[in-house]
Amino acid sequence: MPITSVYHFRRGKMIRAEDIMTPNPITAKPDESVARVAKVMSENRIGSVIIVDSGGRPIGIVTSHDILEKVVARGLNPNEVSVGRIMSSPLIYVDASTPIDKVVEIMVRTGKRHMPVMKGERLVGIIAEYDIIALGPEIFQALELFESAMVERARRRRSERT
Repeated sequence: MPITSVYHFRRGKMIRAEDIMTPNPITAKPDESVARVAKVMSENRIGSVIIVDSGGRPIGIVTSHDILEKVVARGLNPNEVSVGRIMSSPLIYVDASTPIDKVVEIMVRTGKRHMPVMKGERLVGIIAEYDIIALGPEIFQALELFESAMVERARRRRSERT
């Protein structure tokens, strides 16, 4: 079911990624240890850290789920594993001007719960699934898209298994 753009009713304008993102996301270098990045995530109560190269350009993302699945569940020492080894790359991101319904569509299609936000070549923010949920009633249209996408995804998976 196609969805029209989600509008912010109080302001009368389309909601864009920059309207709901958390600005200035925390970053780390790929050679930093998983233990250090996990500590930073815990201290800041965040679920992801953007991995940047020596020039500060985003190259990947590490989430709490990555740490659990790729380090803890495998019995690896988080002090000895670098985040560059477990990061998701290439980085999937949206532009700051992307309408929120398109952000939701991309998150659903790619299975991502955290979406970095770029303005040109510069990392300016991050959107977590909780940021979208916090929109409340104004996001119902986007949730309809989410529901139909999840039904379609399940249908495709079932057909791939047979």
